[in-house]
Amino acid sequence: MKSISTLSLALLVGLGLSATAVQAWDTMPSCGASTFPATGQTTSFPPTLKMTDAPVRDDGVVRAGGALSYQNNGDGTITDLNTGLMWEQKIRDAVGAEGLHDVGRRFPWDAVTTTIWDWLEEVNTEGGTGLGGHNDWRIPNKKELESIVDAGTFNPAVDPAFNNGPGIGACSVAECSLTASSSYWSASTFASAPALFAWVVGFSSGFVDNGTKTNPFFVRAVRGGCLPGG
Repeated sequence: MKSISTLSLALLVGLGLSATAVQAWDTMPSCGASTFPATGQTTSFPPTLKMTDAPVRDDGVVRAGGALSYQNNGDGTITDLNTGLMWEQKIRDAVGAEGLHDVGRRFPWDAVTTTIWDWLEEVNTEGGTGLGGHNDWRIPNKKELESIVDAGTFNPAVDPAFNNGPGIGACSVAECSLTASSSYWSASTFASAPALFAWVVGFSSGFVDNGTKTNPFFVRAVRGGCLPGG
């Protein structure tokens, strides 16, 4: 049986187009290589009611994907060493002096008030050069946001790289990295009701749901990744 790439190449040749199989599929060569991250679940939870002796190779046994691995860059950013995505680091400012990266700040997706898009504009102009010296920060899409869920833990369901440090009081990028155990906005709109809902990831347990765009939820910026024309 011919492979899809072979059939695609044959079709291109039949149409009088000159292309190799690699060229036919490599539409974004600047994206580079990345590893699909594992879920973080390392414990097996076999079924208790199963009536056969069929082996159970659940996530805790297989552990597919790259083991969760992150690098704190020391400048308010965290790099995922699997995907290459760079994430905003959340901190805790003093009460009444909550800045752009305070873990407690929430915004609506769409409303007649300050939204996640207004907040993002401030992140990209912060200090004149943007957070960490970068001005290409964006709101992560649904799959990108899911990629930092650690299904091996909860409240919040993230690796310690995203949740460590003092439990109370103000803490800087040198002292803590925090995640609220609640819903974070993605940039992905809910297709069945686009005027009303967008996708959110709940970091209490890692669930994915839709949120009403006018409701205030948490938000974390990201940069990099595989972008058309990038």
